[in-house]
Amino acid sequence: MSARDLVDHVARKTDLDVIAITDHDEMSASLEAREWAAKHSYKIQIVPGVEVTTRDGHLLALWIEERPPALRNLQITADWVLARGGLCIAPHPFTRWTHSLNLGSLRPAVEQGLVAGMEVFNASLAGRASRPHALRFATQHGLAGIGASDAHMLSMVGLAWTRFEGRTPADLRRAIENRTVRAEGRFATPGEMAAEAIPQLARSMVHLPLRRIVRFARTRSQATH
Repeated sequence: MSARDLVDHVARKTDLDVIAITDHDEMSASLEAREWAAKHSYKIQIVPGVEVTTRDGHLLALWIEERPPALRNLQITADWVLARGGLCIAPHPFTRWTHSLNLGSLRPAVEQGLVAGMEVFNASLAGRASRPHALRFATQHGLAGIGASDAHMLSMVGLAWTRFEGRTPADLRRAIENRTVRAEGRFATPGEMAAEAIPQLARSMVHLPLRRIVRFARTRSQATH
C-alpha cells in the first residue's frame, strides 16, 4: 500500500485518532503520511517514526524527524533517539519469530530510562508468542503497555490498539510517559496471517522494498461508541 492509500483508509474506514507508520530503517512514508493527512484536514494524526534495526533487535523510535543509524547496539541507538526528542518502544519483544529485543539487552536499557514502553499486545504471530513474557516484564519494570496492529496490509489495520485519554499525538505521548495507556484488541487469525504472508513472500522474491509496518492508537473516549 502507499502511504497516501493507508491514510485515506484509516481516515475513512476506522475510528482511530493517531497512527504511527514505522517502516524498517526508513521513515519517508511516515513523513509523507503526516503531510497527506494535514493536507486533507483528516481527523487522523500521524506520529513520525521508524522501526530501527539495532544489533540487539528491533526498536521503535517515535516522534523523530530523521532516521536513526542502523546496526548500533540498543543503548547507543536509544540515546540517539532521546537526544533528538524521540521516544523508544520495544516491539514484539522476546520472540524468536523476528529480530527482537531480549532480556539481556532490554533490562539495562530500561534501568537507564531509555525505553518508555513495550508492545504487550501485538496482533501478529510474533506478538502472540511474546505476549505473556512481555506482560510480565512491562509490569515488573513499570513500562507503558502498548497495543499495536503491526499491520502490513489494510485488512489488518486496527486489529490491536493503544487506548489513551485525549485525541492528539501529544496526548498519546503524555499517556505513554505517565504509564496511563491500555493495550487492547485481538490477534490476527491464521487466515489473516496467511493472506498477509503470501503477498509479502511474493514481494520479497522480486526484491521489492521491505514491509510497511503500521501501529495505532485510539482514544479512551470512543470506547462507548
